[in-house]
Amino acid sequence: MAGLALHLGGLAWDVYRHSADSTLAQREDVLSLANPSHLMIVVGMAVVAACLLGVAFAWLQERNVGGSGPAGVMLRGIGLPLIGVVAAGSIWLASQAEDGGHAHGDTLVSADHLHPGGLPAGHDHAHAEETGVILAVMAAAGHLGDVVDGTAHSHDEPEPGSMDEGSAHHHGQEVPVTGEQLAAASEFVATLKQHTAQYEDVRAAMADGYAQITPDLPGIAAHFIRGNYQRDGREMDPEHPEVLLYTKRLDGEWRLVGAMFLAEQMTEEPPSYFGPLDSWHYHSNLCFTAGAGVRAVGSRGDCLNGVFVARTAWQLHVWTAPGGNGIFAHDYAPISPGAFPGASKPAAAELLVQAP
Repeated sequence: MAGLALHLGGLAWDVYRHSADSTLAQREDVLSLANPSHLMIVVGMAVVAACLLGVAFAWLQERNVGGSGPAGVMLRGIGLPLIGVVAAGSIWLASQAEDGGHAHGDTLVSADHLHPGGLPAGHDHAHAEETGVILAVMAAAGHLGDVVDGTAHSHDEPEPGSMDEGSAHHHGQEVPVTGEQLAAASEFVATLKQHTAQYEDVRAAMADGYAQITPDLPGIAAHFIRGNYQRDGREMDPEHPEVLLYTKRLDGEWRLVGAMFLAEQMTEEPPSYFGPLDSWHYHSNLCFTAGAGVRAVGSRGDCLNGVFVARTAWQLHVWTAPGGNGIFAHDYAPISPGAFPGASKPAAAELLVQAP
């Protein structure tokens, strides 16, 4: 009875400890003798088992099970102790087993386990003690979020030595950017913001030679180009952006939201200035019409009374206004989709007469 009481008391204590701390199941072994409640369970179980073995031995002796020969003596003298040894061994093996989906060694978070671009959703790990370290590292890596577009993906195959097979592991897209590339991009954007601050008023930009060539397009704004900056021997010069990007879609007033840079060579893709951060693009078969109109056409014959451009120069958007989904993204999220009612008026005609 004492053994049974000790066993049940250990179970009750263990249930209470787990209800008070839900992370215990993730942090402790299946049966840990260092856990006092587990120790009570084991000791109580051992006392009950010893009593049952004693009763069984007395019963076998009383009825002379197996007879008086060597077989009977061996059954009564060796069989029951052997069962006891097997039971004790089972308890010991259970105490050596570990719970949880995967295990890390002494290092809580290894270098190849960091994920740039901020803390992604669905990042499942079995060990609660890692959580604080992972959150701190992800928060630091989140500085990339202003520069990098992140898309979700998952690993079907675990990296060798990083986790057990089948362990859930989901995170945002890893971008192999170096510290030098990140620093260069940050310096470039800071210089661009400083230089274009003088053009917050679109009339100042127009006075300096920027002219509107597209309407206020969803996602990519209105393009104001400065002709004498094209093919002037300067590429990706933050003090001489070929195109300024304005939109009325935010609040009905022209707002400077970024700039666009044009490559010097028409067909040769420019080098990557900031590693994987910058992504150049070009357009084909565009028809530019009077009043800052532009549309995609099938061929030159579809561009009557307009200027047909078979292929534009390579170009790169740089969004300087806050709230986008990436400084070098193609689109500026706050204006895509959804047009301001008057945004499609051609050419900001109401401003032309006001330009100095």
